[in-house]
Amino acid sequence: MPELEEAGERTSGQVARTQNVVYTLPHTTESIAEFLTPALTRVDPSAGGTQVVVVTRDAETALAISETVLRLSGPAGIEVVPVTSASRTGRIFRSRPVLAVAGTAPELEALVQASLLKLDAVRIVALAWADDVLEEGQTAVRALEGLLGELPEASRVIVARKLTPAVENLIERYARRARRVGVTDAEVPQLPPDYEMPIVRFVTVAGSARPSALRKLLDDLDPPSAVIVARDAAAADQATAVIRTLGYHDDDKSINVTRGDPGTAAVHTVIFYQPPVLPAELQRVTLAKPVQIVALAAPGEVPWLRELATGRLSPLNLHGPERRARDREEAVREELRAVLARGVPPREVISLEPLLREFDGTELAAAALTLLERERAQRRAVEANPAPVAKARPDGDRPRGSAAGMTRLFMTVGTRDGVKVGDLMGIVAGEGGIPGDRVGKIDLRESHALIEVAEADAPGVIARVNGSMIKGRRVVVRAERDREEREKAAEGRDRPDRGGRGDRPRPPRRGGPSDRPSRGGAPRKDRGRS
Repeated sequence: MPELEEAGERTSGQVARTQNVVYTLPHTTESIAEFLTPALTRVDPSAGGTQVVVVTRDAETALAISETVLRLSGPAGIEVVPVTSASRTGRIFRSRPVLAVAGTAPELEALVQASLLKLDAVRIVALAWADDVLEEGQTAVRALEGLLGELPEASRVIVARKLTPAVENLIERYARRARRVGVTDAEVPQLPPDYEMPIVRFVTVAGSARPSALRKLLDDLDPPSAVIVARDAAAADQATAVIRTLGYHDDDKSINVTRGDPGTAAVHTVIFYQPPVLPAELQRVTLAKPVQIVALAAPGEVPWLRELATGRLSPLNLHGPERRARDREEAVREELRAVLARGVPPREVISLEPLLREFDGTELAAAALTLLERERAQRRAVEANPAPVAKARPDGDRPRGSAAGMTRLFMTVGTRDGVKVGDLMGIVAGEGGIPGDRVGKIDLRESHALIEVAEADAPGVIARVNGSMIKGRRVVVRAERDREEREKAAEGRDRPDRGGRGDRPRPPRRGGPSDRPSRGGAPRKDRGRS
């Protein structure tokens, strides 16, 4: 493992093999090699069993640890199996020996309870990063304490960005008298009095996607000159392969790859293939005053990069379909932030509560975004092919009470459904896709509502809003005049036509004499009288 050994030589101080160690390191791939190299050098493949356990905040960190070790040690080195799924990792444990494993405390605890991860051979348990792990809540903390309690003889390696009170309490309980190793920064450059950190831009990437991200970045920026800073030989080889693939040669001085310090020579663009670890690394680059500084950073590395850049950090969206997609996604996120800032209506939370028993909250949010995008696509289609404009009706043919140029719509929701005038305005303007100034009078009643819209907008509003949900009820929308005509027709079917009061025939009285004349011409009542 030459690269791992080289990384181990860069650690601050010589750490005893059996001693507990506390590292104060940024959350970067370089830091993984710093604290994990001494642990992996103590692994004895002939002894068998799992000898190194790394507890992480999430599966992504465990995956980054696995990728870093594979990149530095190569296929012949010791691998760290990431627990991205307890069931999948369980099959690996059943099929072959696993010398080192990394995962969240609950996932590792599940493997222990299933008798797949046996702790009797564990020599080192590491926490990467302890301050992140402790922020995951009581479930993660209880699982972590359970693992540490079952490994009384194993050495502890605790890594943290900052030694918070919670981390110090953990150290006191499980790693007493530990040797402390911090990031050293002896070669701090002399900064001018008016020094100000320039804006540092970053592209978020997965660890394994750095080569493709670098290729897209060079295509997008097309810098006249650039220095690509890599922290180890494996990363330098990857970056060199990328620029050769793009057609640059070794004698082309406009684009070059360097390890460590990029120097102070004037250059247009500095690209950190991996984020810097020390403040001095970034400060030396900024003193050379390049036109732009860009870093490729995994999601977990962004907080540390922001700290190094003293907050002057800005995301860089690459051009092309990916950038357009990200811009759309950011617009949706801004809308969601605005809704969350105003406060989520409790009714919507209550309506989603049964689904939370079946689905994860992220899945529900994704489903809601799918419906939103579908509705927006339908709206764009309607706007691209608008409905024919209805001809203005004569005043005598307009529904009663509607203003000139307006038509009234009937909606099957009212005050007893908890609906307010603002809700109706929102669904007609938002779902109907018309400006609010083209919505007229809103007459909200107990069981229904009457809403005026411009006559030209009425067909489109009916088509888009009909069937929508408001306050948990599906809305039926139709033109008010059509409703009146159907009601009149229904009344005509249900009630017989009796005519007017003046010409209504009087029915004959039963059992009484009739006023009709007899055949002889005299009234019936006079017969038999003389």
